[in-house]
Amino acid sequence: MNSFTKTITPKGFTESLVYKGSVYVKRYEKDEFGWTGLDQAWEFENLPDELIEALDDGDENAIMDALESR
Repeated sequence: MNSFTKTITPKGFTESLVYKGSVYVKRYEKDEFGWTGLDQAWEFENLPDELIEALDDGDENAIMDALESR
């Protein structure tokens, strides 16, 4: 099953994506300007454009639609 989880802590947050049997994790660290990504962006992963766009926008409905296996 495809899924997306965002975990927020006082020190930052992580985004975990399970898509077609592969696991992708993006880590973000809190800093004085908000946060800094510690990993490459979703655009550098071999994922469908629709899913990357939904993840970047943070739109829950779009993420749910994009997670449907095609």
